[in-house]
This record gives sequence, C-alpha cells and structure tokens, in this order.
Amino acid sequence: MKNTLKLLFSFLLTFVCLISVTFAEQRIFVTEGKYVMGDLDSKKDAKALALIDAKRLAVEQVGAYLENAGEVRNSQLNKDQINALAAGIMSIDVISEDWKVSGENTSVEMQIRVTTDTVNLQDKVSKMKESDQAYNFKEIQNQLAFLQKELAAMKTNQQKPVEPPDVKKTPTPEMKNKYETVLNDINALEYLEKGNVALMDLRWNDALYVLNRAIELNPDLIEAYTGKSYALYNSNQSKVALPVIIKALIINPQSAPSLGVKALILKDQPGKAKLALADANSAIRIKPDSPRLLHIRGEVYAKMGKTSLAQNDFKTACDMGAKSACDRAKKVKR
Repeated sequence: MKNTLKLLFSFLLTFVCLISVTFAEQRIFVTEGKYVMGDLDSKKDAKALALIDAKRLAVEQVGAYLENAGEVRNSQLNKDQINALAAGIMSIDVISEDWKVSGENTSVEMQIRVTTDTVNLQDKVSKMKESDQAYNFKEIQNQLAFLQKELAAMKTNQQKPVEPPDVKKTPTPEMKNKYETVLNDINALEYLEKGNVALMDLRWNDALYVLNRAIELNPDLIEAYTGKSYALYNSNQSKVALPVIIKALIINPQSAPSLGVKALILKDQPGKAKLALADANSAIRIKPDSPRLLHIRGEVYAKMGKTSLAQNDFKTACDMGAKSACDRAKKVKR
C-alpha cells in the first residue's frame, strides 16, 4: 500500500512539474484590430484586414516580450530579427468579432488571443541568425503597408462627394478590379508569411500548401516560388523543384535567395556542379552578407571535392552566426 501511495505521489509530482514547465514556456497576449469599411469592401475583406491589424500589434507586443528573454537578449538579434522570431512563435485564436455602425460607416473590431511557443527558443534564435527570415518578414511588412495605403487611397477617392451631393458614387468596374487585385496581393502576402514560418520549422508539406495558395492569389510573387522550390527540394522532389525556381528567376534574375536555391538543386544533379557554383557565386555577389548563401556555396564546393574552399565558406558563415555551418565545418576535412 505504501509503495502504491509513493508511486501515485511521484506520478502526481511529475505531472505537476510538466504542467508548470508547459505554462512557463507559453505566454498569452490579447490584441484588437479594427477596420472601417468602404463601398468597395465586403464583410469578409473587412474581417481579414482587421485581423491583419490585430496581428501587427501582437507581433509588436511579443517582440517587446522577447527582447527581455535571456536567449534573445544575449543573441544580438536586431529588431527585424526579433519581430520575425515573434511572428514565428505565435499561434492565433479569434476571441471576438464586433460590428459597429456609425452614420454611414460600418466597422469591425477583431480581438485575438496569441499564445507564444518558446520551446527550443535558443534553436529558433540560431536558425533566425543564419536564415533570410528577418529580411523576408521586413519585406512582407513593407509590402503590406504599401498595399494598405493603396486601399485607403482608393476608399477615400470612392467616398469623395459628387454633384448633386445626395447621389451616391457608384464604383466603376475598373475600380472594383483594382481593389480586388490589391486585396488578393495582401492575402497572398499573408500566406507567404505563413509559408516562411513553416519553412523555418521544416514543415515542408505545410509550406507547400500555403505557398501554393499565395501563388494562386499573386502569380508574380517571386518569394513564394522560391520558398516552394526549397520545400520541394527538401521533400526529395528536386526534379519538380527546378522548374519552380526557374520560374522565380524569370520574374527576377537577380534574386539572391532564388539563385541560392537553384545552386542547391543543381549541385546534386550529374554534371551540373559548375552551374551550381556559378549561381552560388552570383547570389553571394548580390548579397555578400548572407551566411545562408555562404553555407550553400560551401555545400557546392564540398560536392565538387574542393574541401578547403568548402571549409572556408562554412567557417565564414559560422563566424556570422550560422550554427549549422559551424557543425558542417567540423565534418569537412581539408
């Protein structure tokens, strides 16, 4: 009986400790976004735009919280990297949706609950330092801000008074099409951001799903093709990945991330190592401060048997904060 009680007590103690650790690794934030509808908006669009506003505020709050976390405070991450890290550890639930009418204006307020997952935070910090995630996140936020300004300008223009003043201005088909295009681009960027997070977490299938959605909404979104190709490459689908990255480089031949992914794909194909090296060199000329691209070129050199050059690239990338390159350097013999 005593042994049974001891076992039961031990089990309960372990359970309580696990619960305590779980809650210690999570933090809850609540933010609220708002959007005022115009004549061109649907309720679905208004909800999506209010949600984007709430997520933006959540990233700011989580980023401020992370700045005080030991793993982040000692890692020398910059502001963009911290915000990108914040976006990557957030899971979101909608708490409430509140519609209000004031005169002729209808608005919606979306309140969300954000739960942060800081399990293996040090590993996530290391990945952030050696990836292009921070740059991608900043670019997405810049594009979102630009598109939101475009929406606001179109809405303001639509609401300008006409003669006679009691006649309501009817949106033209051209205006409707332009507005829908901007909304599609905004939604595509939302899917792209989700895809980037999935790529960081090595969730290749999830990345492929959301990046395909991004491409459907905006067929010229080069970052979505690059991410999709990288996910296909890591899913052992190099033959399928190659035409996808070629599509990205048709859109922008000077995309350093796209050239890097192409080099990764080509290095494993018979007789294509020199082409891979040329692409890796081009990528580094465009973006010489990228540890990820140096790591890629190191892999190309290793494939070619140029171990000394490979180790130089791995060590340089390691000095720039790429932990995986540090590990790779130890495995390559001169």
